[in-house]
Amino acid sequence: MARAIPLTRFFLLLFLGRLAFPQSAARFDDCVQAYVRNGDFSGSVLIAQKNRVLFHRSYGMASYELSVPNSEKTKFHIASLSKTFTAAAIVMLEGQGKLKYSDPLSRYIPGYLNGEQITLEQLLTHRSGIPDYYSLPEYAAKKFQPVSLPELIAWVKTKPLDFIPGTDTRYSNTGYAFLAYVIEQLSGKSYERFLREEILAPTGMHDTGTARDDLLIPGRADGYQPWTGTPPLRKAPFYDKTILTGAGSLYSTTNDLYAWYRALRSGRFFELGKLPYPYGWEVRETEGKKKYLEKDGRIPGFVSNFSMFLDEDLVVILLGNLEDAAVNSMAKDLVAIALGASVPSPPMRPQARAPVPQVQDYAGVYEVAPGFLLDVRDSASNLYLRGTGGDYLPLEHIGKDAFFYRQLYVKVNFKRDKAGNIEALLWNGDYRCKKISAQARP
Repeated sequence: MARAIPLTRFFLLLFLGRLAFPQSAARFDDCVQAYVRNGDFSGSVLIAQKNRVLFHRSYGMASYELSVPNSEKTKFHIASLSKTFTAAAIVMLEGQGKLKYSDPLSRYIPGYLNGEQITLEQLLTHRSGIPDYYSLPEYAAKKFQPVSLPELIAWVKTKPLDFIPGTDTRYSNTGYAFLAYVIEQLSGKSYERFLREEILAPTGMHDTGTARDDLLIPGRADGYQPWTGTPPLRKAPFYDKTILTGAGSLYSTTNDLYAWYRALRSGRFFELGKLPYPYGWEVRETEGKKKYLEKDGRIPGFVSNFSMFLDEDLVVILLGNLEDAAVNSMAKDLVAIALGASVPSPPMRPQARAPVPQVQDYAGVYEVAPGFLLDVRDSASNLYLRGTGGDYLPLEHIGKDAFFYRQLYVKVNFKRDKAGNIEALLWNGDYRCKKISAQARP
């Protein structure tokens, strides 16, 4: 017979147990608050382990104009995290015998250049050589108009491959759009309907769907970008989201994505561990050599990060409506805390912006690699940087020839030649991007 616990000891254990959870939650909150104080996060965070939610809290505003706070019910555009659903749909169709990963693209899109050499698996793993539509010069105009999957295919069909299929790896949103088209061809349903009927509804994900500008979506957050002024943000500019189908088209909540995690871990639709590769995910490793799966996303006005440790039954989910890549650093910090490590807070950056001396010196075009350019534009006493297919967003002045780019959460330095002229941009302090023009492109 089990020995009875004295009543006083029982209440002491109960009291200490209640204290343990708030202390753990406080460590998570302290971590997030450090990023919030830097103006780097607005959104919702959920951390759970072994069917227990350890931490669930929201920060900032779903609408800064209307003073509507973010909450656990707020719906965020999840950007590239959508790819995990596209990949899951392909895996389900493979399990039903409707396709093979080795199928050539030409089976589904006849007449595609080198389509007989491109396999569905290469699309899943970004090894197809199909160029990312963000990198194509026409994207700057096309992002303002509806682009259906057949129209996207017809457009990209005219472009050469970036490399011979299977010989290299290069991230391609286009490849996942093509996979969405394959899903439609094989299922006889729209991509949106297939996900809703085959994945979302069975999982109980009733607050997840397609982000469209023409729909009223109750509880949807507005998206914001880093900017100058007080507060240091602006409403993300409009672009048409139909082009994102399959690659970044979904919205969701932290609660719904926790349901997605439970479905994946339980093997409800398929077993991740039995796949040749966890399609749609990236395999990561902590400093302590623990392997985990991660998918992050960034799109005008929104960011997301989903990290799951299947062996430890641990998941960390972050959804944000401020386009700031601090979310990825924050996710790693929260993971470390959940695994028992101590994490230093990110250093505070100056909130007051000092004017940039001789701001016009920095303006121009910088070459990262052939065909991959960065534009730096000056306006008044501020500098703005833009990558391929992106928007001009501020560079925060933090020292002599030194700046911080919040959108990608990275330091940007400029190198001068012996005459004192800017000759290169140093990405993250070391990757040299040669200045090839003294004037940024419009």
